[in-house]
Amino acid sequence: MHCLLVCYITLMTSKTATKNKRRRTTMVPVITMEEIPLLSDQERADLLKSLKDAEARAKAGNAVGYDSEAFKARLLEIYRGRKP
Repeated sequence: MHCLLVCYITLMTSKTATKNKRRRTTMVPVITMEEIPLLSDQERADLLKSLKDAEARAKAGNAVGYDSEAFKARLLEIYRGRKP
């Protein structure tokens, strides 16, 4: 058991490759249990309609391509509490 803890700690504190050398990062396992409200019938219907609409736009060629930098910037804006 002791070896497992030492190996685990060593693996979890290893430095990962980053382009930004100002900040060290590490990978950690995260397991959480969250209590979230169930969708009402109307919310569920709205969500399904929205997903079907998005799927139809994608099939029609009107989807927006994934941009990792824009996605990262948006997440950081949300995380730091800035308005987009």
